[in-house]
Amino acid sequence: MRFGLAVLARFSISVLGLLAALLGPAQSQEKSAVRLDWTALGYHAPFYLGVARGYYRDAGFDLNILEGKGSPTVGSLVGNGSDDFGFADASTIAQLISQGLPAKMVMGVFQKSTLALFFPEGKGIAKPADLKGKRILLCPTDGLIKYLPAYLKSIGLTMDDVKINMVDCTIKYTYLAQGNADVAGSYGTAGRALLQSVGFKDIGKFDYADAGIDLPSHGIVTSTARIEKQPDKIRRFVAATAKAWQDARSHPDDAVNAFIAANPLQKGKEAQVKETLLASFEYIETPGSKGKPFGWQSPEEWKKATALLVEATGMKAPSSPEVFYTNEFIGK
Repeated sequence: MRFGLAVLARFSISVLGLLAALLGPAQSQEKSAVRLDWTALGYHAPFYLGVARGYYRDAGFDLNILEGKGSPTVGSLVGNGSDDFGFADASTIAQLISQGLPAKMVMGVFQKSTLALFFPEGKGIAKPADLKGKRILLCPTDGLIKYLPAYLKSIGLTMDDVKINMVDCTIKYTYLAQGNADVAGSYGTAGRALLQSVGFKDIGKFDYADAGIDLPSHGIVTSTARIEKQPDKIRRFVAATAKAWQDARSHPDDAVNAFIAANPLQKGKEAQVKETLLASFEYIETPGSKGKPFGWQSPEEWKKATALLVEATGMKAPSSPEVFYTNEFIGK
């Protein structure tokens, strides 16, 4: 009996060793982090779904999702190696790269600009030309300011045709609700939900992109050093992220649930989170990226965006738009 138990023990150890050898690499997880562009919002839900579903774990990551304080900060943290990956506005990152930031966009998520103007319906605004004479609310850190002259020009107006009211970002939507302005500059991903939160029900929107303002928006950025030294890590992260976003598009309620579970202070705001998430899906595809693998960035659209960035921001023209992005990590 003792002999039989010893044999069984050795057999069990052998089997466990074999299983460990087979499963060890797949279960080995590297601590990693992705820095969001801002505090957790509904359009970040796919990242939390990816963690909850195990997509990042299966790709070898013990992923920490970190909140951010704007795309410029994300770029700096990623560029200096403090964070592995960042979710940031591609147009902002391109400007930083032109100033020497050692980074690149390795994946596009919102390929269409999210810059937009929101307004309560029934107040005399039905088409873009109706903005003439209207009071537009902006705040100092809004990216919309840089491109507002180009947007107005594209709809046949100038900055002299509108009245700009600058307020602190924290009171912008409340200020609009109090009747102190007609229009609020915001982002297509979150503007509607934010206006709903201050009491508006029927809300109109003008997207900059619909007027020919071709700018890529949010995607994944990482450092050029990581691109050179850890290409496999980037490829795995991009694949897991693509899977998470595609799953969220098919199962938005699951993405919202994962978001709330990871951010319990948002409990009770499920409707707003879902509204923001669904709105973000409108900005994923463009004519140039349609039919391509998720995350693929259009060279032609980046070319147009680069020309606009040079014109609107005074950015130095690059040797090639490809200094800002790469598609080498996107699956076929």
